[in-house]
Amino acid sequence: MSEIRRYENRNFFEPFETLRREIERLFDDFGTLDTLERPVMPVAMPKLDIYETEKEIVIEADVPGYDKKEINIKLDDDILTISAEKKDTKEEKGKNYLRRERFFGKFERAIKLPDYIDYEKIKAHFKDGVLKIEIPKLPEKVKKFKEISID
Repeated sequence: MSEIRRYENRNFFEPFETLRREIERLFDDFGTLDTLERPVMPVAMPKLDIYETEKEIVIEADVPGYDKKEINIKLDDDILTISAEKKDTKEEKGKNYLRRERFFGKFERAIKLPDYIDYEKIKAHFKDGVLKIEIPKLPEKVKKFKEISID
């Protein structure tokens, strides 16, 4: 059975303060992990902005450091896939890295598209590390919006 303690002459908040200190210590330790001792796999998923205008859906993806020849865009039914691969082709003799954070490898993002897009007129542009994909909407399926007043 658990013991019921009385807090007559003790600080009632003492257990909570102890818990708070332990949580702070945990986060302090987490922030100071040495990457030289514990290698962490980098996450290289591009950040996306997806927005809709009256005539199109636009996807903007940050892919800095990639050349447009390394980026692939595929459309399979209603799934748009953006992928790229960057290979480390440098032969580096005599270098003893203390830290290496630049990412080499492959990423892939898949986005489900709505059914009212014009698959034949999708355009993509790449400039200054930003990939912009413009997806026109079908004219007959463009959403109509009307605000309805309440009587």
